[in-house]
Amino acid sequence: MTELTLPFDIPDGPSPAPVSTADDAGRARAVDPRFNVALEASAGTGKTRVLVDRYVNLLRAGVDPSNILAITFTRKAAAEMRERIMTTLRAAGERGEFPPARWRELRDRTADIAISTIDAFCLSLLREFPLEADLDPAFSIADETELPRLVDEALDRALRTCRAVARDDDTVALAFSQLGERRARGGLAVLLNRRIVAPDVLARYLHTARAAELDVTSVTRRAAQGLMEAFDSMRGGFDRFVESGPLEAPFILVARGLRQVRASLGAGATLEPAAVQTVFSRVREHFLTQDGEPRSRSPYAKSAFASEADWRAHRDLVVGHADMVLRASEAFRRDLNVLVSRGIWRMFRVAETEYRRTLDAHVVLDFSDLLLKALDLLRRMEDFARSRYRLESRYHHVLVDEFQDTSRAQWELVSLLIQSWGEGTGLAHSGPLQPSVFIVGDRKQSIYGFRDADVSVLREAARHLDGLRPDGDVRRTITRSFRATAPLLAFVNDVCTDLCKAPARMRSNTKRPTDSLSIRIPRPPGVANWAW
Repeated sequence: MTELTLPFDIPDGPSPAPVSTADDAGRARAVDPRFNVALEASAGTGKTRVLVDRYVNLLRAGVDPSNILAITFTRKAAAEMRERIMTTLRAAGERGEFPPARWRELRDRTADIAISTIDAFCLSLLREFPLEADLDPAFSIADETELPRLVDEALDRALRTCRAVARDDDTVALAFSQLGERRARGGLAVLLNRRIVAPDVLARYLHTARAAELDVTSVTRRAAQGLMEAFDSMRGGFDRFVESGPLEAPFILVARGLRQVRASLGAGATLEPAAVQTVFSRVREHFLTQDGEPRSRSPYAKSAFASEADWRAHRDLVVGHADMVLRASEAFRRDLNVLVSRGIWRMFRVAETEYRRTLDAHVVLDFSDLLLKALDLLRRMEDFARSRYRLESRYHHVLVDEFQDTSRAQWELVSLLIQSWGEGTGLAHSGPLQPSVFIVGDRKQSIYGFRDADVSVLREAARHLDGLRPDGDVRRTITRSFRATAPLLAFVNDVCTDLCKAPARMRSNTKRPTDSLSIRIPRPPGVANWAW
């Protein structure tokens, strides 16, 4: 096979400083479509240009445009990337880098050169295979202005159901009492919006917290006993604490609540979580500061006590046992959080079911559904031989931009598409090139965590690509920035270093702002200690 050309065209204007050997080798490997590549590229290093050149090199090698799947994060980025590909392709054609027949073919098929978002790709997949995805072929995507109404409709029914469930489920009743209906409703709406990751997060937390071992009655009783143990360990015990206390109303309420809890424990009566929480709240105010720290002195003035001796005795009891009260309070709070989470988990399952019914009734999908339904479809493709045949014969080369903003579910979608390549099956091997995958991202630029993006997926994806071929070796890095020059970075570092030396900033982070940039540039004359 003829050696592919691997261009990295330098834009018009002053020539930049020479690229380092490692950078040059990384770029050459990244734009070569014969290899799988997981590229880490810092800001300003031209990673989009690398992806564009790789795409054009695929076309140079004879790959059909319809066999290339290029994915980026936003519609704006997709449009810009397609424009850059078209510009580069036209320039290459004008320079005669394509055989005339091939250039005429590509020129007539520019509509097949498509850059897609994950959502758009999932939609096209479901449109093509609606029956396999168990969808009504007439489905549509819910409009952003319509979704809040559909969520409210589902939550109205879900909360009515949950109030009935609360009669028999203490954890659901506790969730209502702790959060109130308004906050519970808001929390369920957030979980529905993030239902791709919410179930796993809740399940992991409840598994770690051993929620199955806890119940409302035992948690409340254990918390009350732990609190009473703190008072029983005092010199003179609970009675001395109460007798030496201040004569003001706040402490009278503290003493009354503690006596009621103590009496209920002695009688073996059931303790109400809300009543015990109220007692804990008042005791915390007595023993702890507003910041939740143990008090180092009495919260009351001497004049609030019957005598100076009582003031001293009570102060010593408060200061000496504040740590025990804090531990008992925190243990109660942790257990309550687990129980509330278990209640929310049950409420979420009800809300999810109602929301699913609402969407089905309107024959619509939301954006989370696009990914979930597409994933489910690809997981079950083994059951649809003809559909799998069509899919595998189409996508031979996959390119993913901005991979640091990819979620685990999105990466699973890509990995399912390329699964047969690692198995040595599928029709893609009959093309002019062996199937290839290219991903590029910069973990320092990951900003979409609120959309479930997980920067660690970049590392995991690289390991997965390593195993697709015997030679592996997919990881490459480019660090030379075209946006920064040595004198500019030296100036910024000098200014910020002086600022960090100011007395008011001595306790702040003194790291230079550009120290976190992965760039490699020559040390300018006269600048000392230039290390990256």
